[in-house]
Amino acid sequence: MTELRKKVFRHLLIQTTGRVIFVLLSLLIVSLMMRYLGPEKYGFYSIAIAFLQVFGIVADFGLYTVTLQYLGISDSFKDKRKVDDLMSNLFTMRFFLALIFYGLAASIGLFFPYPLMVKIGILILSASLFFSTLIQHLSSLYQKMFATEEIFKAEVLGRIVLLCLILIFVFFNLGFYFILLTFVIANFINFLLLYSLSARFIKLRFAFDFSFWQEVFAKVWPVGLAIALNVVYFKADTLILSFYAPASAVGFYGAAYRIFECLITFPIVFLSLVLPLLATTFISSKEKFGEIFQKSFDFLVMIALPFVFGSLALGPGILEFFGGQDFRVAGEILKVIALAAGILFVGELFKQLMIVLNQQKKVLPFYFLTTIVSLIGYFILIPLYSYWGAAWMTVGVESLMFVFLLTYFKKQTGILPKMNFFLKSLFSSCLMFLFLIFFNKINILALVGLGILIYFFLLFLLKGISKEEIKEMIGQNVK
Repeated sequence: MTELRKKVFRHLLIQTTGRVIFVLLSLLIVSLMMRYLGPEKYGFYSIAIAFLQVFGIVADFGLYTVTLQYLGISDSFKDKRKVDDLMSNLFTMRFFLALIFYGLAASIGLFFPYPLMVKIGILILSASLFFSTLIQHLSSLYQKMFATEEIFKAEVLGRIVLLCLILIFVFFNLGFYFILLTFVIANFINFLLLYSLSARFIKLRFAFDFSFWQEVFAKVWPVGLAIALNVVYFKADTLILSFYAPASAVGFYGAAYRIFECLITFPIVFLSLVLPLLATTFISSKEKFGEIFQKSFDFLVMIALPFVFGSLALGPGILEFFGGQDFRVAGEILKVIALAAGILFVGELFKQLMIVLNQQKKVLPFYFLTTIVSLIGYFILIPLYSYWGAAWMTVGVESLMFVFLLTYFKKQTGILPKMNFFLKSLFSSCLMFLFLIFFNKINILALVGLGILIYFFLLFLLKGISKEEIKEMIGQNVK
């Protein structure tokens, strides 16, 4: 396991570094869009994205997660032809599903009672999300091959292209539609780069092994249905809000949500690396499975808690920094959204573990119940309280799902996460929060940097993290 652990930590470090750069570039792009478009047109963009993401989940239908599972438990990488067939068939499935459902989304969007800008925005962004789906498929291969630096290169290049195009289009004041077109161009370039680099590992082509497709659909439908229900309650708030509130209100809510969405990629990247290990050790060693589970839980807590407390302290200042004074109210919304985000950060681990435990079908009633509760809550609270009702209902829904999945995981494995690290992280986050509140007149970027340093310094003093673990994470002392 020593060599494997070195690889995991090395590529986690690469992925984390790449993700930090990616998020920083993404936040800069969000800032440019918010300042250029303003609350109303940013609201149009938020509606279009939320609408498409519902269809996008159906287009994916859990194939990304199941692909990782196939790659994690299969020895097929010893046979290049099998790898080619596996990845080519899965690529073909995703290609045509994405083509059908994003095309359907663009068509259905024309009949919704949205402004023309939103309808055309859905049409443009559907192409962007189509390429994003193909990128996701190729990413699973690079993660299995521990070639995450290729993902890093492609993602960063895509963001740089996107940033440059937005800067050019803003400079020439080309308007709303050209801003959306930049996403299509950037994702297309990202896909082309990953596709060309993949030739070193596989020969990707269109493949139609329908017996394998049937096997995949039999495995994937519980995952896909669970994810689809998850997205319904995850995105229904924005869509329902768009029916009851002006576009500017959706813009405020969408801006707060966008900050959260930029950061939620951290646990997703981490879990994409850990999921194959969890799948392998669950079969071979329950003790090792428990160790990896605990370390995964602690890592996600380490990200989630400072984000929550940092947002509570700095929410309005953060959104004003990104979007200007017009978006300051979005910072108040971020304070609430951050609570949901913190729960979701950690809860994502238990969602993925249901796949490892092969309990996808058994937990579907949880997703159905949560979806029904969320829809009822959104339709009651949003007309009464606008984005505040949406935000607080999201917190409630994420809490409900977390309790469900944690309870079920305990029932299936007898394992509950140890809370020693959680308490140390919570204490460090609280002290960081007090510092941020007391010195809130300092420049917002300086506050964020100091907050991060204080949090990790306190965590180090409390022995939440050790010198040995830090060295291990950079591959210098793996025993």
